[in-house]
Amino acid sequence: MVNSNTECLLYGALARGHFVQAASRVSKLISNLQSVNEREGKSQMGEAARRKSEIELLKAKNQMWIDSLLPEEKIVAAVAQATFDKVVCGLGMTEGCYNLAFFLYEHLRRKHGIEVKVVLGWINDGLWEGAASHAWVEYQGKRIDISLHKTSHPEAQPSGDVIILDHIFRRGKVSYTYWQTLPDGVSKALEQMRISSPELIAIINHKEDEHRKMVSFASTKDGAIEYFRHVPPTNSYEYLARVVD
Repeated sequence: MVNSNTECLLYGALARGHFVQAASRVSKLISNLQSVNEREGKSQMGEAARRKSEIELLKAKNQMWIDSLLPEEKIVAAVAQATFDKVVCGLGMTEGCYNLAFFLYEHLRRKHGIEVKVVLGWINDGLWEGAASHAWVEYQGKRIDISLHKTSHPEAQPSGDVIILDHIFRRGKVSYTYWQTLPDGVSKALEQMRISSPELIAIINHKEDEHRKMVSFASTKDGAIEYFRHVPPTNSYEYLARVVD
């Protein structure tokens, strides 16, 4: 019988050939991109060619990363990417971190028998001292967050990276900072907002209550099912599963 360590070594040996090919392609694309920049300068044609080369380079890097994953990681990555493409981009879902986190948790469990963890925490875009409640999922400690790349008010909330298994699959305008527990300085900033802006008190209290409720859902095995009992039909698990599949 082949043990798990041997399986990983065998898998690595098989994948190495694909990885070397992908690395070679990335190297060629980088060379092409540099040539385009040198040859075309900042002209309109040069900018279009440069952008095309950048997109091809990103695709090649992502494929090289996918080729390096273990079989179960590939399933997790494929589900996350499909959900991003078809729900976030296809349906135009914004501010859907809770919905997407519980969907990924439930879909991976139901359809693939893969367990991920819904994590409730806080994020900051680097443009203010406070933080916003946020949810993402983790597979064996690796973060998956597909909800920040599209926002309803990008001028106020800039787009964030698409993160799949700790890999930046697509870059946003900013890279958000994540916390599971608020640092003291951030807590003080939020409290100062509460004191200095009475008109924000109701909003802050509502978001904190909502955060506590999501933490409660995430702490139980069937919390995702309970969460989906309270969402509109077009945000339900069944609806999103049909879109993704």
